[in-house]
Amino acid sequence: MELVNVLTYETLLLAESQCINAQDAIVVRLLLEGIEVHEIVYLKADSLDLESRTLTITDSYGIKRRQGVSPRTVQMYKRALLQNQYIADQRRSNLKDNGYLIKATLNDYIAHESMIQEMDSVILRTIYRRFRALSEKLELPELAYLTTLKLELNHVVIA
Repeated sequence: MELVNVLTYETLLLAESQCINAQDAIVVRLLLEGIEVHEIVYLKADSLDLESRTLTITDSYGIKRRQGVSPRTVQMYKRALLQNQYIADQRRSNLKDNGYLIKATLNDYIAHESMIQEMDSVILRTIYRRFRALSEKLELPELAYLTTLKLELNHVVIA
């Protein structure tokens, strides 16, 4: 049987509902809202204007764009910013506050120490590692290939 390398809206909703870490759930939610992984890497605490529910997305070149997000995304964003421990395989690891939305554990820093040039590299690798683990747990192989899949959604989540 051939694996279809497409993340569907339904697959992402299932993944989001199964996330025990707010950090993972917000990545899935942002994907549902049409924000790409390479854009999520650069999100910071102040990237979200709570009053207008507008996310300012900055890419690696410093180019900015703004996008409205759902009330659910705002709630999840706030929870992800407050998360200070990451739970994996019934173990808790402290998250290092790095000024970004997605925080890494000390092990994430050490594991990539020889390859790290910038914080965005650590965050991107952390997201991919977490999605590989989530794909195994949920038996959703599409999540493991997040780096190479084209996200094909017919619509963006409004609720």
